[in-house]
Amino acid sequence: MAGTYIPLIKRTKWVDLSNEHKKLRETVESDLKEGCNKGNIQPIMLQGAFGIGKSTTLYYLFHYGWEVLKTPTFYMPLAKIVDAVKKEAESSESGKVQNNQLSRIINSIIKEQIDKLRNSNWNDINDIDFPDFKSGDDSENPSLNQYLEDFIPVTLDSNDTKESEISKLVFSEEVIRQALEGTTPPILLVDEFESKFYELKRYVESSGGGILRELFDQVVQTKPFLLVIGNGPASGYEVAKEKGTDGNNDSETAANRRLKTIQIPFPTVALLKRKFMKECANGYVNFIWWMSRCRPGHIQKLWDAIDYSIYKEYDATEFLVKDIFNEPIDESGEEVKYLKVSYFNQMNSYIRPIVGRLLLDFEPQSIKIEDSYREAMKDSVEDFFCTDELVSVVKELNPAISDDFSAYLEKCKEQGKYTSVDYIRNVGKYFSYILSACSNSDGKIAFSTACRNNKEKALATTFLIPLLELTYDFISQYEDNEDQVTRETKDFILDSIKFIESSVEEETIDDNFENLNSIFETCKIKSGNEIYMQYSLRAIREIIEQPIGSPKLKYKDMSLDKKLESSNFRQSVLLTSRSSDNTIIFVPILEDEPLKKYILRLKDYIKSQKNDLHTNASKTIRIVYLQEHEYISQLKEEVCKDGSSNLLPICKMKKLVFEDYNHYQFNFGGQIADFIDSVAKIVIAAGSCNDIVLIDDNRTYDFHTAIDIIKNREWTKQKEAIRTIEHYSRLVLEGDSCVINTISLAQKKDHESAMENLICEKRDYEDNILWDFTSLESADITDTKSKYLAMYYILENAKKPTSSYQSLLKILQEVGNFRNALYLPPIEDSINESLFFDQILNILSRETASKLMSSYDNEDYIIKHLCSFTAMMNNERSVSKLDELLTFMKDSLNDHWIASYNNDMSYGFSKGRTLIKLLYLKAYIEKIDFSLLRSQLNTRIEEKQTELVSTISNSTQHIAAITNLLYSKNYAKANPEKMPFQGYVSELQLVSRLLSNCKRIVLEDKDGVSIFAIISSIVWRISNIVSQAKVVERQINGILISLKNKKELIEKEYQLPINTIYQDSLISKLINLSDHKPNGQPQKYDGDWCWTQYARYLTPRSEVQNVIDAKLHPAKETSIDESDIHKFKAFLQTSLTNSTYKVRMDETLKFCKDCQAEALSYTKVYEYIKDLLKE
Repeated sequence: MAGTYIPLIKRTKWVDLSNEHKKLRETVESDLKEGCNKGNIQPIMLQGAFGIGKSTTLYYLFHYGWEVLKTPTFYMPLAKIVDAVKKEAESSESGKVQNNQLSRIINSIIKEQIDKLRNSNWNDINDIDFPDFKSGDDSENPSLNQYLEDFIPVTLDSNDTKESEISKLVFSEEVIRQALEGTTPPILLVDEFESKFYELKRYVESSGGGILRELFDQVVQTKPFLLVIGNGPASGYEVAKEKGTDGNNDSETAANRRLKTIQIPFPTVALLKRKFMKECANGYVNFIWWMSRCRPGHIQKLWDAIDYSIYKEYDATEFLVKDIFNEPIDESGEEVKYLKVSYFNQMNSYIRPIVGRLLLDFEPQSIKIEDSYREAMKDSVEDFFCTDELVSVVKELNPAISDDFSAYLEKCKEQGKYTSVDYIRNVGKYFSYILSACSNSDGKIAFSTACRNNKEKALATTFLIPLLELTYDFISQYEDNEDQVTRETKDFILDSIKFIESSVEEETIDDNFENLNSIFETCKIKSGNEIYMQYSLRAIREIIEQPIGSPKLKYKDMSLDKKLESSNFRQSVLLTSRSSDNTIIFVPILEDEPLKKYILRLKDYIKSQKNDLHTNASKTIRIVYLQEHEYISQLKEEVCKDGSSNLLPICKMKKLVFEDYNHYQFNFGGQIADFIDSVAKIVIAAGSCNDIVLIDDNRTYDFHTAIDIIKNREWTKQKEAIRTIEHYSRLVLEGDSCVINTISLAQKKDHESAMENLICEKRDYEDNILWDFTSLESADITDTKSKYLAMYYILENAKKPTSSYQSLLKILQEVGNFRNALYLPPIEDSINESLFFDQILNILSRETASKLMSSYDNEDYIIKHLCSFTAMMNNERSVSKLDELLTFMKDSLNDHWIASYNNDMSYGFSKGRTLIKLLYLKAYIEKIDFSLLRSQLNTRIEEKQTELVSTISNSTQHIAAITNLLYSKNYAKANPEKMPFQGYVSELQLVSRLLSNCKRIVLEDKDGVSIFAIISSIVWRISNIVSQAKVVERQINGILISLKNKKELIEKEYQLPINTIYQDSLISKLINLSDHKPNGQPQKYDGDWCWTQYARYLTPRSEVQNVIDAKLHPAKETSIDESDIHKFKAFLQTSLTNSTYKVRMDETLKFCKDCQAEALSYTKVYEYIKDLLKE
């Protein structure tokens, strides 16, 4: 075959990396041999993680079929079968083919291949289902004869002493023709099963079972061909369904007859050490494993390329410049080399001489500390672990990791998160793989740091976080990301990273990871000492990057540039990211003509947003462009300046900003820019052909939504591409340092900075405003509506004699002081109940508030003018409800656009800013009719007073009855603090008194809006309290009923029979004579003795105490925990079936009955003697 490219199929090599790999090979060889002879064999599914060796295995079997079994063997991706099925399905009425037709369709493809090989001129065959037939330069359009050039015998690297049969032959025309003359069934090798199976399901009717079930049955029963499938870590449900175990009647045995699944082993470093690299140096095996990213093909390649005995002699520079380290890891990750050599430039140059040694012998190395190393190691503390004493991975480190992470996982599960994640199966195994690949032959690693300032932070940054990141990398590459467990596991890992980061900030690493922290020590670096050193996990992740594909994406399966040729740039969909009122727009890199049209579209959008930018103080737009261009500069001039070339206010306040992407200097900025550029162009192209659904008229598309679309399997078929999208989307969208968050923070910072520094003064404006309402503001006043309501009370009551002031303060002291039982914190999701009474009290009780009430003058000249101005500017809709007024103060007033006029007069003048907003509020309130609202408030107060009186009365009675049931009067009198629901009724009475005070102040101040709003909010809260008190009343009554029912049952089963026995004076005396208390007095079991004993048995139990000692506080709207009530009732149910109390009651009843029997016997003897005497 012409050209320099040599397909892997021509240099096929199989290596028994482990005993498991050897067993896999021999099992498949044996099954296929049996199938070619006479046996009926199951279809074989080779299942394994991505990059684990499925294709290599199928290549080997391709040679094995032709050369050893001498039977026609064909290799095809599932996509080819899907195309054939789709073609036939499209010609049917249903649009699908029956599942029993799959075998026929596939067999026809195979027969076509065989006929072509038998009857065609091989120089004319340009398409045949052989591996890599069209690899390399497709423009050459090779023939079959050209393809057969340059094949060499298959290399089988095994520990078998005899030469393998497959190594004696070369794949050639002679081999093919010999196989074609045979009568054995052909072999079909299907690859890339996981990437197209979902599409196959669209075109196959699944009646009578899964879509492949009939195919599997026919392969076993009639042997049209032998089938071997290469499949990724597919959904267990899908596999089970096709095997016949999805709930149909087929037994597991029948299912197993259909498909034989063989797992391809994950080549852990332990497997390599046991077989393939058994005789190699331990650290060298670790190094090869890490460099290969545990991929079998790379393990072999690196082992061949890096001769340990030679490389061991190199100094660090010679070592690092070797070509092998600069080669790309694979075609899907051309940006990632085997070794990130550039990372070593960042290390202290004095430590560089040992970096090669620490790589090649990738395990703890004994290093003598020289003076030059000492300071260098301190500079590179994050890159190395160093210690005087090694730690066992299996005996010490793994158990500590397991305990710490399992504890956090359990805490998450208690919150309903990551419930399907199993520590050992999903996380712990990867931790073990990673740490084993760092340990020496004794299974030990260095686990200490030279960082002396913050050991806990070093534990997090050098070990915990990179351990999780490495695990995340492995799972992303080697597990099925569509699987629910995999997704939850990845989410748990990201959650754990955030947990660790917060633990570092809060300095709680030692508490949250106490087991690991107790092992992780600080190593003292002293010249002349010998210590163990090795790379930290942080360094490993930096030095040995995981392969990620190119950030330049395709449009589905076609070239993005080609797709853009037919796009309408004048109607471009804009790629945006929104956070609250902040919008980011990404401008892609385009040629002149499409960019000109895109700019016109962007200009239209900005114009549509200008008014909103002007009136919405918090709204900002940032245009982030990925290229500098004169069209962008022209647009900036047009939209940021008026006709006089003056900068618009929205631009002066940094509310509309154009920014060059390169200004931010992101890590991996070039790759991220390519990714953003691709996504922005995909959105444009998709919007032009309606491949995406737009949810607004602005024709914008959110970045998060765009990612969700393009990473969907319907859009991106290859899982490798999906993993690439997920990788770069995390850099753009996730984490504090991601692109979106960084730009958003810059938006906020720039806007705040502009508002603080931009000056627009009016000479007399400050002098005319004499009243400083901002003096009422402070750091502890955080709620805007409460702040403005308190200020408005001053404004409407200034210089106005009123008795409501002291009455209001008295009420606010009750509800606004957290030390009081009636303290009412805000309920922020209910606007009517969200006032911060403590903050209103804080403001109104200050001396500055009293001074303002005596000095502020509504008749002042400047106040009148400002009132006229705000009345004129007021364009709010008319409202008629209190919640609308409070919502306005909460949502609009603090950042209302009216304040920009104060800035225009004197930018940043806080007294004016606050005053103009208060006067705007006054104009807003004067449009509201409060007469109906006041009437409704008075009615509500009356209703709640009536309800509360009834609830207090009923609750008092219920509690008293429960107390009488559970405790004696003497005990209750002596221990009032231990009685059920202690203090609850007293607090309800305080609520009743508060309601009366509210009623009184409303009558005192019939016109004040601020009083009305505050009291209304309190009454709403009291309404909730009354409603909850009714719930508690029902709960207490339910408890009382349960106790009464229990008492009735005990009386029926025990007390009534005992009392009946006691009615006989002889029996009563006999019982009294037979049983005495410790004090010598007779023990009496009659009366309520059984219940009294039960109550004594009952009251100490936690199930009872959790209910009757529940912390009930009306103001906090608490109730008894329903689960506690359930446990209480359950305990009552079971206490007579399995308890010490029941044993005692049974014994007592038996004792009484025994006495009764004895008395009866005595009576019978007595009567008998009497009868005898009569005779």
